[in-house]
Amino acid sequence: MHQGRGILLAIGLVLGSTSASGGGLYTVENRSIQSSGVPRGFVQATPTSGANGKPLVIVLHGDGGNGSGIRAALPIEASAAGAAVFVYPNAPGGTFEYFTSIGRSREVQFVRDLVMLLRNELNIDQTRVFLAGFSGGGTMANALACRLENDEIRGVAVNAGSLYPIDNDFGYTGNGGVSCALPATMLLWGEADNTPGVSYATGVGIRNNVTATFACNAGTTVFAPAPCVLYNGCTRDAGWCSIPGLGHSIWSQSAAASWAFFQRQAPVVPPSTQDIYTDSLQNGWENFSWGQVNFAHAPQPHSGALSIRFDADSFEGLSFAKPGAAISAAQFPELRFWIRGTVGNENFNISLQTAGTLHADVPLAGFVSGGGIAAGVWREVRVRFADPPMSYSGPFERINIQDQSGTAPAMPQTVYVDTVSLLAAGSPSPAVFANGFE
Repeated sequence: MHQGRGILLAIGLVLGSTSASGGGLYTVENRSIQSSGVPRGFVQATPTSGANGKPLVIVLHGDGGNGSGIRAALPIEASAAGAAVFVYPNAPGGTFEYFTSIGRSREVQFVRDLVMLLRNELNIDQTRVFLAGFSGGGTMANALACRLENDEIRGVAVNAGSLYPIDNDFGYTGNGGVSCALPATMLLWGEADNTPGVSYATGVGIRNNVTATFACNAGTTVFAPAPCVLYNGCTRDAGWCSIPGLGHSIWSQSAAASWAFFQRQAPVVPPSTQDIYTDSLQNGWENFSWGQVNFAHAPQPHSGALSIRFDADSFEGLSFAKPGAAISAAQFPELRFWIRGTVGNENFNISLQTAGTLHADVPLAGFVSGGGIAAGVWREVRVRFADPPMSYSGPFERINIQDQSGTAPAMPQTVYVDTVSLLAAGSPSPAVFANGFE
């Protein structure tokens, strides 16, 4: 699983040196970004023709390697011919942390930090973020694919990398599939690879896991370059390249095969909104509230016929949930709803939640037009998740509005909530917000 060792070239928040590469097709930089409190170095190749709307490909090196080494060994930039942005991270100590749960979590955060950085700097197409990797880097790509959401990663190309759970981060289904949200997956393996943990037999087993997960049938379609194939009838693309005579190394056509597979994953045009509540819960959202909540309150709705009445005390919460179907804050970066108070200036926090983990638990008042909840008046609430004070860009399954008064049950804070929806990226924000304006 070794690829050679290198030296971390850039340290700091975002630093680097720049050079031209690939016949002028790319500008190449050695950079670093802070993630989970430590600097993470990476090589970045940006098309000289511009990056706006282009996909991002993150390529992960094998154990003991570095970003420059995998860039040379897997020349996918040449296959793309300037049609994507490429990033080649340097693993701390030369090995990505695919072997522990906390390590996998750190690598997930690193990928999210990278994507946010390049989204803000280059306006990459966030619906087309891809992972490629070799050996330990392929194992890391599979682990990331299972921990990141489908709308965060569109596809992976794994060269001789394993797939296995850590601390039950996924399981196996009755038909031999895996219980994580794998994206479109291409597997490339040498038939002569006998390396423990990533042998060809291991690859065949992972192929069977993937095709079972995607409900593929036994038929295949030829996919260039030969001998690659795509399985038929799959819910997502499943590719397989079985290379005769190849040991534990990168196939000479792997870059071309990987890029061709990524090109199949077309850009996604997300809906402009996803309704959560309009007279009733919508789009699979469920009521996970704790406390006294009425989802069919008739008098004085903001729109339609009904609103939500929430009588809150003792830190009770109004909670909208989509269990097991996490929403990406990248795809839907803004929450909009309307709220009406009873006495005014009711005290609530708003937070996002994934399973048992709270994200960005902050006061609600700062997001309310007019500067706070008003008695008897509907006011609009707009929450952009990535902006301070929330500063969150990952997935979430719940949205909580929680009492912060801590009052006794005899003295609840009563508020009314209506017309709750998520806004997709690019949706307009109000020209005038808060500061006393209605």
